[in-house]
Amino acid sequence: MISIGEAAIKSGVHQQTLRRWEKIGKITCHKTPGGHRRYDLDQILSYKNKSKEADMKITIGYARVSTSNKKDDLERQIQVVELFCASKGWRCKTISDIGSGLNYNKTGLSELIRLIETQQVERLVLNYKDRLLRFGSEIIFEICKYHNVEIIVINETEHKTYDQELVEDVLAIITVFSAKLYGSRSHKNKKIIDDTKKLFSKAGDIIDDIEVE
Repeated sequence: MISIGEAAIKSGVHQQTLRRWEKIGKITCHKTPGGHRRYDLDQILSYKNKSKEADMKITIGYARVSTSNKKDDLERQIQVVELFCASKGWRCKTISDIGSGLNYNKTGLSELIRLIETQQVERLVLNYKDRLLRFGSEIIFEICKYHNVEIIVINETEHKTYDQELVEDVLAIITVFSAKLYGSRSHKNKKIIDDTKKLFSKAGDIIDDIEVE
């Protein structure tokens, strides 16, 4: 049994809607000895899934860039996703984030998971798979599968060699940990990132000879 505020957050239903449902007898509340109202989250979710509001599922378009200086790229991603959805006649809500693909604590990603968990999403549209997360996107895809959310990756056929993906992943990891150690704006952090990029560019054919277990 939880408070109305917590129930609203976990169910994705506005507090006023919960009060209205209670008033018309669709859900019930229990009062503590101190007079506080408590709600059964399972009951709320059960009614929500049966209501017309739950039937009005939407398409979510998700876009992400790693840093704020890539906002132009973010706008292009959003345009591609929205045009794709419009061409299919889908009612679309766009969610975007600015942050590393290794950072799971992003506002947009949290909102996306909440919408999926509260049965409000029919399909998820991405420009590229790694726009969701650098590592761990399979976890979100499994959540989508559990809730019958269709996943569409527009540019799923983008060709990248294993070496290219490996270099991008390693560079992303170094960038995140260096920023945590020295600060994202520090001179030392920038030098580490620049040196790492130069190292990869000089490595060239050497990468082809590396065996990864």
